[in-house]
This record gives sequence, C-alpha cells and structure tokens, in this order.
Amino acid sequence: MFDSRDKGLIADLQGRLDTVEPGADVLHGLMDGLREGLRAERMVAYGVELAPDHYAASFCHSAGFPQPQGELLGTLNGFLRQQPNPWGYFDPARPAAAQRNRALHFRPHEETETRETPLHDLKAGAWRRLGIGPTEEARVRERVTGGTVTLYRQLKMEHMFQLRALVCEGSTLLAWVGALRSEPFTPREQRLLQELVPSLQRRLELETRLREAGLLGSALEAALEALGQPAYVLSSKGRVVYANSAGRALAERASPSLAEIIRRHGQGEPPPPGTSVTALQVRGLSPHYLVVDRSTEAQASARVHVLASRWGLTVREAEVLEHIIQGTSNKAIAARLGCAERTVEVHVTHVLSKAQVESRSALIAKFFQAT
Repeated sequence: MFDSRDKGLIADLQGRLDTVEPGADVLHGLMDGLREGLRAERMVAYGVELAPDHYAASFCHSAGFPQPQGELLGTLNGFLRQQPNPWGYFDPARPAAAQRNRALHFRPHEETETRETPLHDLKAGAWRRLGIGPTEEARVRERVTGGTVTLYRQLKMEHMFQLRALVCEGSTLLAWVGALRSEPFTPREQRLLQELVPSLQRRLELETRLREAGLLGSALEAALEALGQPAYVLSSKGRVVYANSAGRALAERASPSLAEIIRRHGQGEPPPPGTSVTALQVRGLSPHYLVVDRSTEAQASARVHVLASRWGLTVREAEVLEHIIQGTSNKAIAARLGCAERTVEVHVTHVLSKAQVESRSALIAKFFQAT
C-alpha cells in the first residue's frame, strides 16, 4: 500500500507520537511533518471545549498559514464562541459514529455551494458516509453556508480541498486534524492520514488523562477526603474521573445518576436535594464538575465505609452493618444477601466484637455518635 518513503514517514510520525515527552503541545511539532507527508499547503489541528453556553478552542496548532498561530487561535475562538449549535458537517459535542477516526476528503466550500456533495470521492453515498440522513441534508447545507463558509473565507480557505479526521475517544472529540490544498488529495494521502489516526488517538487520549491528572492535585484529593461525604469529579460526559474513598464505596451504583446530574446541569436544571455541583476549569480541558452528595442515604453509606475501615470489617461485614443500622432483621438480611440466617448471625457477632459493643442497639448508637 505504501512505498518505502511513506513507510519511513509513518514510522517517524508514529514514533514521535509514542515517545515525545508528555505535554499539551505534542501536535505542535508534528504539523510540518504532516504537512510535508500529505503534500498539503496548510495543516491545522484544534480542540474544542464544550462549555454549558458556548464552544471554545482549547488549542490550535498549524503550519503553512499566513497568520501567526496565536492570531489563528483567536480567529477560530471568536468563530466558535458565536456558534450556539453544531456547525459544519459534524456536531463537536457528539460527532456522528460514521465520522469518528476516519480520514475524509472534502470538496472546497465554493463547490458545495453549487449543490455538489460535500465529499470529493463519493457521490450518492456522501451524506450517508457523514452519518447525515436525507431529512437533515438541507438543514446541514444551510448551517454550513451560514457559518463555516464565513470562517473559511476569512482564512482564505474556501477554494481549498480538505482532508481531515475527527480524532475521537468514544463519542468525545479529542481533536480536528486536517490538511488543505488547492488540488484534490489522492487516495495515497487519504490512506496515509488514516494510518496515523490510531497513533493520534492514543496520544490525545494520554494528553487528556494528563490534564485530568493536573486537575486532581494532592491538595484537591486531601480536601475531598476531608469532606467525609461522597465526592466525585466528573467529565462533561458524566464519566467519573475521581472519587474520594466515601464516593468509591458508592460509585458503581451511583454512576448512572451522576451522569444524569451532569446532563441536567448542562441544561440549567438544579441538582437533586442534598447534592451540589461545582464547575472545575483547566485550560485545554473541557469543563469538569465536582459533585458532592450530602443526601441522608449517601451520608449513611459514607459513614458505613469509614467505620468499616476503622473497625477492620470485611466487605461482607460492612454490608451487614449497613443493614443493621437500617433496622433490618437477620432473616431479612439473609434474604437480601442470599445466604443462610445462621451465616448472618455469625457476621453480626463479628461486627459487634470489632465495634466493641454488646448489642445491636449499642452498635447503632455508636455508629451515629462516631466522629
């Protein structure tokens, strides 16, 4: 598929993606190499931050543009902040599966304005390849004409062919990476960019994790532990990035409701009673959120976790403790845990012994009085 020169170029770029010291500017040093390998006039890669009320460019790296990189970032950012809805042929909040991690070849915008299909190398199947149904075509054309073309004219790119890939982690956009030139790109160049997408994806995922790690410094971790309440740091997609020890005890069953809290927060809805949501901002990273659960159920579960650790209870004994403080009988506990009532009695005896009390009532009193 590739000649020796192409193979050498791919190996060089993949090696740099895999071995360059971690840093948010890893793509900066690749722009010239990508531009040369794809025989492009211009090369650009940018990220998109999804704030609750606007889009913003988290980074922008380029080669071959007449504008300085800082000016290009400012132009792109100014455009994105004015886009309340998806722009172009993709939704940056959730790119269509058909476009994720695929090298696609687009016609110049001046041609698509004359009703040509957007993809250069496909005819009737172009919209399907973009994951855009027949009922959406007219709306997407109007969106592109009304927004994206303005940006391309401002950057003098409306006459250029475009070869680009939306590098994604699942449904999350990590970066838009594209090459531009006056002549159509060849199948060889499209295959070359496609070959590099997996390495770009791995690298950008690493950069995201590193930025998230920067969000969670030791001071924040210590502060979350000191809360004594379930606390979580979530991505804008509702993924749990970090949970304190009380939160980890509940994370598995809490994850779906946490994701729903973030979704509703983005729509301006208040969190459930007893829950607080605080936005956390780090440059180059989409918004993350600190969620603290102060509800009665969460407080009790968190206390079970803390005291189980303090008293040296096993996982099963901690489960029994949680049921005891809810006033559940041994028979009912056995039914819920799927074991014999005699087994529960043994666990209860161990819990009482480790808590250094002689009765269930004394255990419950100590549980709620413990600090």
